[in-house]
Amino acid sequence: MTIMVSVAVSKLGCSGLVFVEQGTKVNGAYYGDELLSKQLLPAIHRIAGDTFVLQQDSAPSHRA
Repeated sequence: MTIMVSVAVSKLGCSGLVFVEQGTKVNGAYYGDELLSKQLLPAIHRIAGDTFVLQQDSAPSHRA
């Protein structure tokens, strides 16, 4: 079984783990709407306020 987990990490702290339900297709829309907007960005704002740079890897859903 493969489980996808996403997390925001910085020198100021890290978000909680965000688990993606097994079988979910993580495309650009899901990543932007569900993971980034609803989960990771609110956590990043709590950790760093408005002074942060979002840096992502080159996963296909991140580039979409």
